[in-house]
Amino acid sequence: MAPSQNNEAFGDKMKRVTGNCLQSTGLCCFKLTKNTNIQVLEARISSRKKKFGIDYINLVQKQAPQAHLQKCLKDTLADIEEMQNEINENYDMIDGRANEVRSSIQEGGSSGPRRPTEAVATTSAIAPRPNNGTVSKTEGSGKNKKKPKSSNANTPKKTASTPNNNKKMKPAPTGDSSGRKNAGDGGGSASAETPDEFKNADPSKWKCRDYKFAGQSQYEEKGKEETVKGSLPKGLSKFKSNPEKYVALAYQSDIVDWPVNQQQYMLVHRKGTVGWKPKDVSPKGWMTVHVNEYERMIPFKDDILPKKFRDKYTDAMTFQGKKLHSAKNKPIMPGRGMGYGDSPSLKIIGDVDPSDIFQGSVGDCWLLSGISSVAEFDGAIKRLFRKTKNLNRLPWDGKGEGSKNASPTGNMYTITLWDLPTWKEVDIVIDERLPAHYNGSGNLLAGKPSEDGELWACYLEKALAIHSGGWDKIVGGQCTHAWALLTGCKEQYTMKRNSGTGKWRCFAKFNPKTKQWAKHENSPHDCPNTTWRVGWPKVGGGGSRDVELDDEEMFMRLFAWDQVNYIVGAGTSGTSDKHSTGGMVDNHAYSVIESVDNVAGTDIDLIKVRNPWGKGEIEDGEFDDDGPGWDKYPQIKKALNPVVADDGIFWVTKKEFFKLFETIYLGASNMTEFLED
Repeated sequence: MAPSQNNEAFGDKMKRVTGNCLQSTGLCCFKLTKNTNIQVLEARISSRKKKFGIDYINLVQKQAPQAHLQKCLKDTLADIEEMQNEINENYDMIDGRANEVRSSIQEGGSSGPRRPTEAVATTSAIAPRPNNGTVSKTEGSGKNKKKPKSSNANTPKKTASTPNNNKKMKPAPTGDSSGRKNAGDGGGSASAETPDEFKNADPSKWKCRDYKFAGQSQYEEKGKEETVKGSLPKGLSKFKSNPEKYVALAYQSDIVDWPVNQQQYMLVHRKGTVGWKPKDVSPKGWMTVHVNEYERMIPFKDDILPKKFRDKYTDAMTFQGKKLHSAKNKPIMPGRGMGYGDSPSLKIIGDVDPSDIFQGSVGDCWLLSGISSVAEFDGAIKRLFRKTKNLNRLPWDGKGEGSKNASPTGNMYTITLWDLPTWKEVDIVIDERLPAHYNGSGNLLAGKPSEDGELWACYLEKALAIHSGGWDKIVGGQCTHAWALLTGCKEQYTMKRNSGTGKWRCFAKFNPKTKQWAKHENSPHDCPNTTWRVGWPKVGGGGSRDVELDDEEMFMRLFAWDQVNYIVGAGTSGTSDKHSTGGMVDNHAYSVIESVDNVAGTDIDLIKVRNPWGKGEIEDGEFDDDGPGWDKYPQIKKALNPVVADDGIFWVTKKEFFKLFETIYLGASNMTEFLED
């Protein structure tokens, strides 16, 4: 009888294992179907957003009533919300099916750790759910101006969960029947690198925290992910001993009870990783993750800034009709362990550079382009923060920073902008919180800290949004409006071609009949779009409103304006910056950094241009980064010392410039006093 009973038990076990395998296979097929549905819906959302941008711009250009603009926005939000709800339903169905299968498997097996003889499965320790999110600096050259640095600023943000199947693993039978060697000893890769900003990090500020989660993560940028097979204790020891090299170590929680030669975990390298954090943290999570966090400043309890340190704006912020912040979607404090600015190099202002600017999810490229142009002049940006006390030490935890009894102290920043209705300076006082995206992802809504840890662009963008009446009030505009807000200069000009003669004419918001400037408001939405044809600025030759300039004459004006450090920009044609032509973004404002006449005695005139996004340059230009002009004219190369990098900075000939750009912008304010070496 005994043998018969044993045979029956073995048969039951095989049925159970076979059933579990079938259920797991079915779950994988189910996930594949639902994930395909999700990808289709996400593509539809992206297309709907693009359509909204085109429709909205067309309505603005036609000066449609505000009610039509609001309806366009409302209809778009309703469509997107409906599709997002479908996406969430698909995710819920995946989670529900996974829980059913997991419960079924657990009910059929023992309540303790799975035995090594049950089954074999190899999947990664961390699992996915796609999301969205950006970026970098290099040396360049510029006459009497800030030396440009390359940047990948403002590429679309990427956030996503880790790309592996959201599936638990089971230990394999003891020993390896395949005859393969077990990979690794649990030590992790010897090639892990330390990012420059962490090479001199204060060891006392590292904290290793562990969380239970469901296997999904989110990030803005992700470096190398490494699956390691081998001793988990050894891996943990090395992970904790090298926080400057590794961000996270994750594994299936019950793997600690498996044989050492079957243990496996995932390492996330710090180099190249930004904003990594686990999603759906809960005591019920079936995975464990250890995270090395650098506490640049002391976190506040529950990531909530005490009321005594708050400004009067952030709590009430909205965007696209949605309240941004709640108990579940808290504003983000850089440097306090919330995924942004958690590095030793964090500061408000250091070496100001246009590449410090990153675009988030707000359609304010006109504003960032304007800021980028002003950032060519370091002192102009620093002047905006001149009333912020202890600026060179911020952000910090107050006078007790670094002591054992230090407690977190909120930082406040005073940013001085120009009030356009009165043309007087006003102070905008803001706290250290930056707006979180309304989708609850934990990402920033707007710009993020620079690659070298500077925060000035983030807080300047926040102050400008507040000053203009809210985030929706800075969606769409012109760089000249930004220059007025930042410099207080009324004399903002726009040059356009006469379609009949092909020559350039000068326009401004100045009525030549009444001899008065048009009424200005802080938000471009609230300003009349009317401009008048006006006389030319005196610098460069002046001229009445009837004067038209050909391309040669227009270039000489650009050259003259460059000599006195006026702010210059240029706009491409097109209806949407979602498209590009020959490497040039359509309907986009570029900064004009430098105009050089008769370079190295060659009779060739060149213009240096910067894409405020920090990447994307002209293709097939005579003097693009690898253009033939540099080899053909070595004397020009020697004189200009071009930098080869995808940094958004490039040279064009005079002929190319006037072919590429249909609009020229000028802020007639001499910025020489703001230049710094």
